[in-house]
Amino acid sequence: MIKKLIHKLFPLSARMRYFSPYIIFVKNTRRRNYPKIGKHVDLYAPLSLDPNLITLEDYTRLQPGVRVINDNGHCVVRKFSAVGAETLIVPGSHLPTVGLPQYMSMQHINDNSTTIVIEEDCWVAARCILLSHCHIGRGAIVAAGSTVTKEVPPYAVVAGAPAKIIATRFTVDQILAHEKSLYPAEERLSRSYLEELFSKYYEGKRSLGTADLDEEQRQQLREAKRELGIVDYGEQQ
Repeated sequence: MIKKLIHKLFPLSARMRYFSPYIIFVKNTRRRNYPKIGKHVDLYAPLSLDPNLITLEDYTRLQPGVRVINDNGHCVVRKFSAVGAETLIVPGSHLPTVGLPQYMSMQHINDNSTTIVIEEDCWVAARCILLSHCHIGRGAIVAAGSTVTKEVPPYAVVAGAPAKIIATRFTVDQILAHEKSLYPAEERLSRSYLEELFSKYYEGKRSLGTADLDEEQRQQLREAKRELGIVDYGEQQ
């Protein structure tokens, strides 16, 4: 009822001018405004998005300036993933329509709404653009300033506009060790799947990651996980 009254009393131009700062700096950083939100989710203003169309799983983060442009399109960020500063996510597109000038695209006539999913443990770096129909596979890294227009395979490192695979995050053995730590057995990717993945996408690509940690770093990681309530499944076995 209050929303209808505001729309009646204030024209769109006034609502955009006076209410937008409150929405992006305050409302969109409050957990209670997100119907689908997990635990330990970090929200840093300004955030230009509709919380009703965003799903944020446990241990996710939206850095300052993240913007999601959508009418009915959705964005899903799965556990352990982070979206970098000033990233633009567009889960939808406009269908060119006779008689509809681009200026009136805000009428959302003949819009195509989709769902963009950022899978578990991904890093989408600063100022990336994720366009309709893209999908970011588990463990992938999207380099700063990249434009993603299609599916990114698990554990790929992509860069450029349009984004292309330039490396892998880890080797097969490192991925298996990483997943053993992060996920219960039933959620882990198998060696056979990973070997097939590497054969299809990563032949001749270098790996960026490392498994090297000194004892002080290992202890720091254990304590940080314990404080956050993140289970290390590798230590349970």
